[in-house]
Amino acid sequence: MYDVVIIGAGPAGLTAATNTSLRGLKTLVIEKQDVPGGLPTILYPDKIIRDHPGFPVGILGKELSRMLFMQAKNAGAEINCDEEAVKIREKDHLIEIKTVQGTYQAKRVILCIGIYDLPRKLKVLSDYKGSNVHYKLEHPREFRRKRVVIVGGGDHAFDTAVQLKDTTKRTTVLVRNKYAKAKRKTVELAEDSGVQILYNTEIVNVFKDKDGKLNRIQIANRRTEEKDTIDVDELLVTIGFEPIRSFLKSNGFKLRKDGSVRVNRSLQTNLNSVFAAGDVTGEVRLIATACAEGIVAAVHAFEDIKEPYWLQ
Repeated sequence: MYDVVIIGAGPAGLTAATNTSLRGLKTLVIEKQDVPGGLPTILYPDKIIRDHPGFPVGILGKELSRMLFMQAKNAGAEINCDEEAVKIREKDHLIEIKTVQGTYQAKRVILCIGIYDLPRKLKVLSDYKGSNVHYKLEHPREFRRKRVVIVGGGDHAFDTAVQLKDTTKRTTVLVRNKYAKAKRKTVELAEDSGVQILYNTEIVNVFKDKDGKLNRIQIANRRTEEKDTIDVDELLVTIGFEPIRSFLKSNGFKLRKDGSVRVNRSLQTNLNSVFAAGDVTGEVRLIATACAEGIVAAVHAFEDIKEPYWLQ
């Protein structure tokens, strides 16, 4: 039995674990992936994160995750990876957490599972299973001297374009809207490095070679309806992820329209003794805010358990 069980070992979960452990609470972190660190490890390990406090020249996603993980471990938290939580319920004045491997009990739970699950896919690619369509950048070296098209207008798309700027033969970013949602500085950096950016543009058709491998795409300007064809070796789709609704709904959490969990000012959910922190709570989804919410949830969980500690 634990004082606190934290579900999710991303930035919010690891920061929460550090803070509950340092306050003397027996803490377990459960992570369904086989490695800790969350999106910075899984989605963009080699991306330079420039907006996290304390790193004036930025820090690689995988390095930030490693430091958060070591901090939690050094504070005394137990961290179980490759173990997915499937059920949360109140039992005998405690919270029971059932995973694919076992069952745990805790006085408090902090939900840090993120907001997204599977990557969103383009309908025009629904029947294509080729290896040159990607939803995350795992091995930048594989894109060397290739013609790369990136679909998306957010930070992930433009950060990837900047990361590949010295590697590819040609990089093109297709932005569906008339402007990018990415940080202006990153967009300017992509522009200055020779990345081709096409606004109001989407893929309307794909073509394959004699071996069935995608080698060209047809694009269309949504404003003028003008069409063109681009040769492509590798296609990266970075248009976001589907909300992780099934787990949340099946466990009785009240959700907002975007699929995030409703919480109060103390980050308490509608389930008794269950808090939430990070992207799963919605609104500002940055690593820094996820870490901050992890601290807030940890402090309120501690105060709840100690009722309150300064009066005992």
